[in-house]
Amino acid sequence: MNKRQVIATTIATTALALFGLASPAASAAACGVDPHDGRLHCTNDEGGLPVFHEPRPVDAVDFLDTTQSWFTCWTRGELHPGGNTTWYGTVGDRFGAFGYVPASVVHTPSGFDADPSKYGLRRC
Repeated sequence: MNKRQVIATTIATTALALFGLASPAASAAACGVDPHDGRLHCTNDEGGLPVFHEPRPVDAVDFLDTTQSWFTCWTRGELHPGGNTTWYGTVGDRFGAFGYVPASVVHTPSGFDADPSKYGLRRC
């Protein structure tokens, strides 16, 4: 693939992910930790996802309304429907409150949730 094709593919993939038109595999490919700000930038499920005060599904403090979000850190918490205990820290869209969402709603690449620190995301 030549340089022009690589750039075109990158732009197309980014645009599709931003507008929620990419397949889950393409979204996961566009998901990663930005070396400049240390945040995990990924697509996530849509529909006003609750952001919880602690890494367990109790006491929502905010909501994610967008499907392209960033996450500042990760921690272990209660087992969630994704089958693991990884939760991501973020700031909600409605009130600007910090809290946690289960990894099952974040479209990370396969294996990422097992050890997000391995990919450069700090632990909360």
